Amino acid sequence: MPDPIILIDGYAHVYRSFYAIRDLSNAKGEPTNALYGMVRLLLKIDQEMPSSLGVVVFDKGKCTRRLAIRPEYKGTRAPMPDPLRQQVPAIRDAIAWLGWPILDWEGHEADDLIAGLVAVRGAHPARILSADKDLSQLVSGDVTLTVPGGKGTWLDLGPAEVADKFGVRPEAIADYLALVGDTSDNIAGVPGVGAKTAAKLLAAHGSIEGILSHVDYVGNLRVREALAASADLLRANRELTVLRLDLPEGWSDPAALRRRPPDWQRLLDNARENDFKSLTDLFRKRLDDARNPSLF
Repeated sequence: MPDPIILIDGYAHVYRSFYAIRDLSNAKGEPTNALYGMVRLLLKIDQEMPSSLGVVVFDKGKCTRRLAIRPEYKGTRAPMPDPLRQQVPAIRDAIAWLGWPILDWEGHEADDLIAGLVAVRGAHPARILSADKDLSQLVSGDVTLTVPGGKGTWLDLGPAEVADKFGVRPEAIADYLALVGDTSDNIAGVPGVGAKTAAKLLAAHGSIEGILSHVDYVGNLRVREALAASADLLRANRELTVLRLDLPEGWSDPAALRRRPPDWQRLLDNARENDFKSLTDLFRKRLDDARNPSLF
């Protein structure tokens, strides 16, 4: 079987590292918690999900397409904390030194870029490392959504697990989110339509357009009236929740995702500069191993 493509939702894990590790700084007093957490995460992924293909994907700027549809999209999100923002350049350096390609594109969100990479994966299976429910719509027989589990474990969500979690198949997730809304993205759903009602509507009618075409057949009067009054909202929501497949030039070939050998010397120097004792010992050993391949 071809190597899987490991697709990492960059800022999702950067934020997770930042909040999971508290009060870590170097001798200069600079915050280093997210940097340390991301390096440890990528080392863990190398050990538990080895592959020659992978990429760390980041949002870049505001999503021009979605803001054109709804200017208040993601308008309720707090800005990135300054102690985290200070670490982003060092995190990107460390990712590159560990051999991971980095993908971002001005005006585009990581979710859409991940969707584009899934679409051009060819015969390669894919593992998407993120807890973002929007990415559930990409899950298929050979595409899994890998989410953090308890005590450092991972949980792989396939089509059956997505259906168990949301009550709809992956291909209906965009419609499901359009119906129920998404507070994290500041997307308002249809009043009175919760998760169970949305799942029942989609089971009966298949899609947003199917629901709107048969709205007179919806048994609950309150829900029927809310759906009829929300037709424009639902169609706009669907444009917000569905993932696009556009990629920047040069990224449509899986060869662009080929990992490079880590730069152990730069990683060692960085670990020393930031007082990462355990990483210093690890990278010194990795560097020695790389310089003496005849020993193995």
